[in-house]
Amino acid sequence: MTISHQLLQSASLDPWALSFKNKRLEFLYLRYALPNLSRQARIALLVGAMMYGLYGVIDSLLIPAEAMGPVWFILALVIITALAVFALTFHKRFARINQFTLASTGFLGGLGLLGKMWLLPDISISYFYAGLILIIFWCHCFSGLRFIHATWVSLSLLLLFNCMFLWLRQLPLLAMACFDFFIVSANIVGAFASHTSETQSRALFLREQELDRERHLQQERALHDRLTGLPNRELLIDRIEQAINYSERNDQLCAGFFLDLDNFKPINDTYGHAVGDLVLQEVAVRLKRITRETDTLSRLGGDEFFLLARDIKSEEDAKSLANKLAEQLNTPFGLQDLPFITKISVSIGICLLPYRDATAVDVIRRADQAMYIAKQNNKAS
Repeated sequence: MTISHQLLQSASLDPWALSFKNKRLEFLYLRYALPNLSRQARIALLVGAMMYGLYGVIDSLLIPAEAMGPVWFILALVIITALAVFALTFHKRFARINQFTLASTGFLGGLGLLGKMWLLPDISISYFYAGLILIIFWCHCFSGLRFIHATWVSLSLLLLFNCMFLWLRQLPLLAMACFDFFIVSANIVGAFASHTSETQSRALFLREQELDRERHLQQERALHDRLTGLPNRELLIDRIEQAINYSERNDQLCAGFFLDLDNFKPINDTYGHAVGDLVLQEVAVRLKRITRETDTLSRLGGDEFFLLARDIKSEEDAKSLANKLAEQLNTPFGLQDLPFITKISVSIGICLLPYRDATAVDVIRRADQAMYIAKQNNKAS
């Protein structure tokens, strides 16, 4: 879906949450980022579960045997949670709760390490403390968590660590100062990395949307007449080919109407090409009034138009539609301060399709030939 220029212009970020202030744009970004987020989260969860499981080797070496029961429970709980969230990444609900589930997984992993550290003697805490730093980096740089959520998880673990070992267990201040230095440094480095990554991701999203919008505009210009905004010959040919294929498969009758304005050249000669352009624009507006959404009204060039009408019941219905098209131009054209232009009429040629070996170019050619016959007879043919 192409995003409007106005919506892209409203793309200002909240400095802390790094979310777009425009809720519609934020929703579109999250939907855009979801496929990559899901892939990244799956890898991060599997790798994280594997690394957390390897900690079981260290557990058996450092943790007293009588405490291994709770430790194995913590280990199993964290790994099962990670695998459950991995399975959730394949469910559509993950789109709504991905940040909550990933943050919960990271926080639970850190909480499990803190629990193990609580069971260890002071001298062995550093072996698991390094794992806590790894979890902080996992949250910021690997998990797929947004900057704001990864920051909350890492700061919560930092606060819990200090509550447990500074106030409750009361480790030496020098040891805590060293521990805090490295964990705060890990938070700063991780936060900087996730902040930069998310900012760049959102900037890339805006740039891609702007390029998509520009490509869409260029395509529209390439396939539409600049004066009237109607589809041009190239787009019309594509629509006719589609109609031929569809009508052959579904036994549906379609009709092509070649319209050529009569007495148009004197308008240009009398009033100038600027007024002639206004007349053509008004002709397009009037013809579109009776054009259905399934039909294609095109300007071939000059004063020639073409209408592809799908699902026509019979030849009589096609002629009836041709008469309605002609009636749209019967009302005098009042343009600017000029006198009413009354000498506008149209000659219409009709080609019914499908027929044997029909092509889009041949449909236009046959309708064109029928138009010249109609011009001679002054009626639709």
